Amino acid sequence: MPFMQTFKCHLVCASVLLTLSACATNWSFDLPISNGDYVPDVNLKGDARRQYDQDVVICQKQIMQQYGDKYVTNNAIIDLRRCLIDKGYVLLS
Repeated sequence: MPFMQTFKCHLVCASVLLTLSACATNWSFDLPISNGDYVPDVNLKGDARRQYDQDVVICQKQIMQQYGDKYVTNNAIIDLRRCLIDKGYVLLS
């Protein structure tokens, strides 16, 4: 493979990796419970999605207040889902 084709291939691969890593780190914003970074999926966009993300943080803070350092991940997931459903969200997963 000529030098320029190899260089372009490496440049494209590096760009893809940087983009994917930036997207992956975006999910861990202010989540109090970051064990597994579990956030149920919803079909929301724009302001509604930002509000959902804020509600996830609020629900997780409530769970941390309830359980403190004694929470179990499975219970936290169930409680997070319950909190979001109680707020009126329809969860996809």
